Amino acid sequence: MNNIIKISIVILTKNQENMIEETLKAVFCQEISCGFEVIIIDSGSNSRVLEIIRKYPVVLIQISPEEFGHGKTRNLGMCLSKGEYLVFLNGDATPKDKHWLNNLIRPFLIYEDVAGVCSRLCPRQDCNPLGVLDILRNDRIFSERIKHIKTFAEYKNKDVEEKRRFISFHTISCAIKKDLLLKNPFADIEFGEDLEWSQRMLEKGYKIIFESSSEVIHSHDLHKSFIGTMKRYFDDARLNHLLLKRWTFSALLKLPLIFIFKSIKDMIYISHLKRNLSYKLSWILYSPIIRMAELLGIFLGASLYLPAIFTKKMSLVEEIKHKDS
Repeated sequence: MNNIIKISIVILTKNQENMIEETLKAVFCQEISCGFEVIIIDSGSNSRVLEIIRKYPVVLIQISPEEFGHGKTRNLGMCLSKGEYLVFLNGDATPKDKHWLNNLIRPFLIYEDVAGVCSRLCPRQDCNPLGVLDILRNDRIFSERIKHIKTFAEYKNKDVEEKRRFISFHTISCAIKKDLLLKNPFADIEFGEDLEWSQRMLEKGYKIIFESSSEVIHSHDLHKSFIGTMKRYFDDARLNHLLLKRWTFSALLKLPLIFIFKSIKDMIYISHLKRNLSYKLSWILYSPIIRMAELLGIFLGASLYLPAIFTKKMSLVEEIKHKDS
């Protein structure tokens, strides 16, 4: 391997004790012809996590939890980096094989005007069935491998859901050229910095690429409660409003059909799992409850007429709270 640093891998961590070691092992097992550095920005992990991190040849930067921001912390990693290419990776996102990094960088060498490349997400073995299905649906969102705006007339005619799918991008595992990010840094917002940046770059004429051959193992248990799920989708709908202006009435009318479709798909998928009957029944019964929480969250988040006090109580995102106060 060439020792000249061409790639800077910036990993954000906070108390991912069960996953950080396997992530770092996978990173340092990558087969790639150029040199890379690893910068870890930790925002308040316990001593055990820091002990694991210090076993590896990384640059460790520690910040307080209050200093953390999804956009600004990644911008900090950019400022500390030496490489031509920046790779952002979550501490709980584990490269699936030795080709993750090479495959993630390769599109920059093949195509012109590439703004960002993101990896395919694969669920962990302990991921609940609704989480697995959401990741599989995410694959369909990224079915268009190379996204760029052909004509602005066509782009502007897309409805909210079509535009949201079109600008989809994630920083769980992604690559961006440093010189481009220096000129176009992430916005300092609490949530959706990846989508905001992707939208900005697409509207400037760049391409966003989904590289399915670069895979990371990453999933969250995000379906723990009705209220928690509703709040998460409330924030998501508010983000849609901030980026894409507003939901149309016709788009909102599709949501009950999406609820029915998701619930049926959940039932079919869960019934075919190789698990015991009680496990399958519990998730089949729980699925419509969680999908209803998603539906309510989107309906409420899409409303422009909610009292400010209600928005503050519903929103988990500080940026959106400030926007509506």
